[in-house]
Amino acid sequence: MMRFLPVCLGLALSPLSPGTPLEAGPLPAFQPAQIALHPEDLKYAPNNDLVHPTIIRTEGRVQNPLGKYYLYYAPHKHVAISMAYADSPAGPWTEYENNPVIEGPSAPDIRWIAEHRRFFMWGHRKNSQTEAWTSQDGIRFKYHSVSVSAKNIGTRNASYSRVYAYPLAKHRSRYIMLYSGFIEARGIRCIWLAHSKDAIKWTQEKTPLIEPIAGEMKDCYGPAFLRWQGKNYITYQDHTAWRGGNLKYVELDQALSPVGPGGKRWTLIAPPAAPPLHNRLRGSELHLIHGQLHLISSASQNPRLLVHAQAKPAHPKNPKTD
Repeated sequence: MMRFLPVCLGLALSPLSPGTPLEAGPLPAFQPAQIALHPEDLKYAPNNDLVHPTIIRTEGRVQNPLGKYYLYYAPHKHVAISMAYADSPAGPWTEYENNPVIEGPSAPDIRWIAEHRRFFMWGHRKNSQTEAWTSQDGIRFKYHSVSVSAKNIGTRNASYSRVYAYPLAKHRSRYIMLYSGFIEARGIRCIWLAHSKDAIKWTQEKTPLIEPIAGEMKDCYGPAFLRWQGKNYITYQDHTAWRGGNLKYVELDQALSPVGPGGKRWTLIAPPAAPPLHNRLRGSELHLIHGQLHLISSASQNPRLLVHAQAKPAHPKNPKTD
């Protein structure tokens, strides 16, 4: 079921500066949002809690798929991962009748890895590491290995990860992983980078890629990567609400060099205080699909639901969609 939200996200006002319009950045504004999934509409929704959504395309990858797109989500706690399907990234989404598809991990991120001819799912069963599972049909998953660990970078956690096919020449790698890690000695949550030649063995960089700046409440949550008109952007959420807040982004160079607390920060979406968003986005990701930029994100607090919004780019220069 899709529920309409009378919220023009690209024109929202920042809860940190009431009445002040957001500064226009290089990414487009968004059309009014819709609720993609609400716990009240689902048969399986532990704790009324839907977080860290991820979308995959099934065409040419899955025999007799239930839909052209699969959407995965999970409760915040380490309970299970569920799936819904649709023929459009805008929905409407139908709950998979045999949910959950896997018990244990949370915060799913799923990608088709062409060289292995299967889907890889990254998630965590404990915050100190991100693990990988694989699947050929997007429904049955088999455990594979640990991908990144907090102990390797001296943080409390290494989770809420997302993976992208993006080569880094200096490492001769083909894939990148973005994830969150909390530095206890400094009291800040940062975005970290790992890279891999095969999406299986990962090398973790020892320096944070992005650190929070003033006004972000010492936290960068839910990193995601977007290649837009020849430039690289990392999106994330600050901590201006309960475990989440505004959707922000920063530009990185082609080598994804660390910017630390530097780099120009833009606020893409400042969710309003009114229900159902309640000032809060988290686990957001942008997908460029058939020339349209789609946002899928967790929102609100109780219940935590999934929202979708889209913006049609005027002159898309990046044909790759997923």
